[in-house]
Parts: sequence; structure tokens; C-alpha cells
Amino acid sequence: MATLISASFSFIILIVMYSFGLYTRRNFRWVLLSLIWGGIGFGLSYLLDQQSIAAGLNPAVMLILVLPIIQQILASLGVLAVVHWEKFDNLVDGSVYGFASGLGYAMGRTLEYSLNHPEDNLQGVLSTLSTVLVLATASGIVGVVMTQFYFKHRVQRVITLLSGLGASIGYIVLFNYLVIQKVGGDILPLSFGIGGVTLIGLHITGQLRSVLIRLGIEKRRADTLLEIVIPIGVQLASEKNFQKLLESMVIEAKSFCGADGGTLYLRKGNMLEFTVERNESLNIAMGGASGTQITIPPLQLYMEEDKPNHRNLACYVALTGKTVNIDDSYENKQFDFSGAREFDKKYNYASVSFLTIPLKNSIGEVQGVLQLLNALDSRKQYVSFDNNLQQLMESFSSLAAAALEGYILEQSLRKEIQELRIEIDQVKRERQVAEITDNSYFKNLKEKAQQMRESKKINPKNKKAA
Repeated sequence: MATLISASFSFIILIVMYSFGLYTRRNFRWVLLSLIWGGIGFGLSYLLDQQSIAAGLNPAVMLILVLPIIQQILASLGVLAVVHWEKFDNLVDGSVYGFASGLGYAMGRTLEYSLNHPEDNLQGVLSTLSTVLVLATASGIVGVVMTQFYFKHRVQRVITLLSGLGASIGYIVLFNYLVIQKVGGDILPLSFGIGGVTLIGLHITGQLRSVLIRLGIEKRRADTLLEIVIPIGVQLASEKNFQKLLESMVIEAKSFCGADGGTLYLRKGNMLEFTVERNESLNIAMGGASGTQITIPPLQLYMEEDKPNHRNLACYVALTGKTVNIDDSYENKQFDFSGAREFDKKYNYASVSFLTIPLKNSIGEVQGVLQLLNALDSRKQYVSFDNNLQQLMESFSSLAAAALEGYILEQSLRKEIQELRIEIDQVKRERQVAEITDNSYFKNLKEKAQQMRESKKINPKNKKAA
């Protein structure tokens, strides 16, 4: 009876989850795989338990402490594998696959229990229900944690992993202790399992609420695109002071993204020159219209033997024309952040998140690079630049680049006009000289002067006698 209830109850939970839309036919294979993985996990745990008993270890210690750790580690690895393959970042999906793994483990455990306790009574039924609920809930917690661990900002992901694993393992350990010590009879363990399901449901509801709030924020950002980004582009396009234009690009981008710092590079041949640098928390304002000159040497786009400098983040963006979003520079291995580390050491700062965007002209050539540093949340904590904000900033960069290109074109035309004026003035002067020298009076004077010079050459004695 216990075996039948165990299997039925587990499948009933899966059916209810499906009816609520927690998973679909598309990802049913992953649910089934997680279920099977949970059963395999129980098999491995059972073999280890038997070997430990044969070795003379305390069975109660194995059941209460060791086996829950093994079970949750296996469930974590299973969910992590699915997350890696599917690349989903939904907490509900993580909890579903964790639940399925826990159900598979519970089915194996209750099957073993029913074989060793063939008596058909209420105690067996309640024990089965409690075990299924607790193991599924604990693994569901692990599923949520592994999803957060895989996608969360790296500064906090290890803390999230350890706290989640600790909570899920502690939950099973306490349940097993209550069962072995028979605390509260059979009702308390069952209530313990139901309470755990309720708690994880409340947790996921809270997370979903946060997601909905975030979606609302992103919707407002999209709705205000025409009201914010385009007017900024018009403002930049109308700016006539070049240094003020460059400064406005950085200030407006920083304000729009809530970034603590920003740097603007302009490409000059094979170099990227620091043009504007701003940092709010450090009160740094260099370049642009600040009056403070930037003394930082330019970045070389090419290294020895004309090898592209792809190790430097700004150079990579300038050479490839691709936007790069770095969550945590301290964990990134692709780029060389030694310059940022020197800056951090000098100012006692932490350069964590970077959003680096190319500024391209109308034909796709990179004119410069806009780099934003350390996105800030409402508590002024460093967070990563989210992808939706990145797309809006790429739109902003297009407008800023158009304004920059327009200014450069205007200055180029002004220079050409000035050079043309010089040429016109030169031609005008030559024509005026020609008009003077070509008239008959000037020619007669010229002929008389020539004759006088020749006469002096012929009669030098007359000059001496005189």
C-alpha cells in the first residue's frame, strides 16, 4: 500500500504541476530525466548506506546526516546540468526540475521502506506522504538555488549556493531526526512536509513578484525611449561646443544607466585616446569641459607585429565593433584588467561591472568607445548592467555617434571652406597684380627702367666721371 501511495502521490504531484503550467510537453523530457536521476541518486545512496552498515558505522548517523548531504549534492548536479544545457534562467523551472529529482529519490526510498516494512497500516501511509513531500521540497529548494547560482551576479553566487544547500540539507536532517526519534508521532513529520511545500511556494511567489516588478520597470524604460533617448540625441546633435558635446555623451549615458563612472575614448589612427572621464563616488571629472586635462596615455589598438590588442576591453570593442557587458571584472579571464586594478588600488575603489559600447559612424566605422562602470541599484550597491538596458544604450550610442559624426563633418566642411577661401584670396591677389602689371603705363615704366639699367652697364665711365 505504501509503495502504491508513494508512486501515485509522486505522479499526482507531477500531474498537478503540469496542469498549473509549471512545465509543458516541450520540457517534459527534462522533468522525466530529473525523475530518473533522483531514482539513481537513491540507488547510489542505498549502496553507500549498506556498505557503511557493513563497516560498522552508525545507521542513524548515516540516515540523519550523511545521506541527506549526498542526496542534495546529486540533486544539485542534476539541476545544474539541465540549466547548463537549456540555458533557462527561470526560478520556477529550477524548482520543477529539483522537485522531480526529489520525487524520484522519494519513490526509491519509499519502495525500499515498503519492502522492509510489509505491514499495511496508517503509519506506513503517513510516513510515505511525509517522505515524498520533504524530499521533493528540499530538492525544489536546491533547484531554485542552482538556477540563481548559475545566473546570479558572481559576487553573491557562492553565498546563495551555500545558504540554499544548507537550508535544504538541514530541512531533511531535521525531518529524519523527527522520524527516528518519533517526535510528534506521525502527524508532526507530515505537517513538517506540508509546511515546507508552503514555504517554497511563498518563496517562489516572492521571486515572481520581483520579476514582475522588474518587467514593469523595463516596460517603463521602453515606453520612455522616445521621451528620453531621442531628445538626448537631438540635444547632442545641436551642441556646437565639441568638448561640451563629448562631456554630455558621458554624463547623459551615466545618468540613464545609473552608472557610477564613465569614460569616452576617441579613435585617432591606431590609438584610443582618453577624452572624458567621470566618476561620481570618487568625484573625478577630467576632460571635456571640466578644464582638467587627462594625462593618461592612449591605448594602443595594435601590439607588436600588428597583432590586434584584444586583451584590452576598450580596444577589443573598438576593433570588433561589438558591445561587451562584463558582470564582474574580478572574475573575468578574457580581458586584461590590470589598468583597472591599478586604479582601484590607487583610489581604494572596486571596478566591478562594465558596459562598453562602440560609437560607429553611418558606414559602420568605429569612431570611439563609450565605457560605463559599476551600475548601481537603489541601495547604491554595484550590480551588473542588464541586457534590456544594454539594448537601449546601443540605441543611445547610435544617436551619440551620429551627433559626433555630424560635428566632425561640420568641422571638416568648415576647414575645407577656410582653405577654399585662402585659395580664392590668393587667386584674387594674383589677378589684381596681373591687372596692375599688364596695363600700358606699367609696361612703359618697366621698359624705361630696363633701358636705364642697360645704359649704366654700357657707359660705366660716365658714371665715374660724374
